[in-house]
Amino acid sequence: MLLRSYRRSSLQRRLLRLLFYALVAFFVLDLLTTLKHYREFTRNLLTHTYTSPSVLPTPVQNQKIFIVAQFWTNARVISERWGQALLDLVGVLGKENIYVSIYESGSLDNTKDVLKMLDDVLEQNNIPHQTILDPTTHADEINAGPLDDQGNPRQGWIQTTSVGTQWGKEMRRIPYLARLRNTSLNPLFRLRDEHGQRFDKILFLNDVVFRPQDVLTLLATNQGSFSAACALDFHLPPAYYDTFALRDSERLGTIQTFFPYFRSQESRESMLKGLPTKVTSCWNGMIVMDSTPFYDGLQFRALSDSLASKHLEASECCLIHTDMNITSPGSADRIYVNPSVRVGYTVEAYTTTHTGPGENFVSATQYVTGVWTNRLRRNILPRETKTMKEVQRKMERWVKEGANSLEKREETGGLCVIDEQHILIWNGWKHV
Repeated sequence: MLLRSYRRSSLQRRLLRLLFYALVAFFVLDLLTTLKHYREFTRNLLTHTYTSPSVLPTPVQNQKIFIVAQFWTNARVISERWGQALLDLVGVLGKENIYVSIYESGSLDNTKDVLKMLDDVLEQNNIPHQTILDPTTHADEINAGPLDDQGNPRQGWIQTTSVGTQWGKEMRRIPYLARLRNTSLNPLFRLRDEHGQRFDKILFLNDVVFRPQDVLTLLATNQGSFSAACALDFHLPPAYYDTFALRDSERLGTIQTFFPYFRSQESRESMLKGLPTKVTSCWNGMIVMDSTPFYDGLQFRALSDSLASKHLEASECCLIHTDMNITSPGSADRIYVNPSVRVGYTVEAYTTTHTGPGENFVSATQYVTGVWTNRLRRNILPRETKTMKEVQRKMERWVKEGANSLEKREETGGLCVIDEQHILIWNGWKHV
């Protein structure tokens, strides 16, 4: 009896030991395989980085680029890095190949003064440009109220769950931003209508730290064949910043804010290889878009006020992609995030994401832990969260409630919609 018991326990110990060795072997093999993929990732980042226009793919060379930027209270980044980076970029692309459209409105610092100095430099160097310094502040926009001079409701105002303004409604942030983006594009159409001048690509620049090589590399994404190509943007690395607009190839938000970010296999595997990564929406601080859809009538927009009143919101920078696929069918298959391009909202963030001789942004340790964490999250977290289901229920209820109204209730940008409300306030914006 004792002998049988001893043999059983001995067998169990041997089995546990074999299981332990098998697990160690599995993790070692997985680690070595992952490190091999990391070396490929690093090589691809360098291979797809372009530092001179002369080495760009042939389809990209000498393209006409319309450069757009909107600013609000961004004096520091413009004076320290952005303004000079823009001038350096113009020097690389050639002023005969670009146009710069800058729109600023109601800044609370000396952004206007800084942009006036930049405008003088652009003028002195005969660089084609337009700089609009709009004195209208957020407070001015809000104080205009929800009704126009004839007493008709203005779009972009909703009743929220907060106290609200004196009118019982508050001004939404996204319709305001969409309007400014459309205004900044006015020179694109004026140059076409008055001078017959057309541009191949539109470069949208946020208030980010960048270098000319970042723009060159972005232009060369997928050999220049794309409807949109985005950078990765960082404020507090290693977490990326623009969760509001980024959606993977399966229309899902990212599963984690650190590398490799994505749940979908197609997006995740491309990112792990350091290659241009297919997504369904992105912005990420710097984006180049094909100009054709804009010439065909594409504009930035927001969700309707009736839908937003359900405590829902969507970025104009995401909706532009879903709308583009309607005006230009097939464009959704040509939207990329290029991991060879990283921009930062501070100098520190930019420096951190360009380290070492290869200017990498992911260490070997971060790569391995990112792979393992992503794998764990995919197997634990549901594909469709409770919040996503609630958003879908709200949208369906909105459609049903409008069945007998004059408003056509249809939203094609469902992948962009999140359970939030953003309103404009005098010194910025807030969630409600």
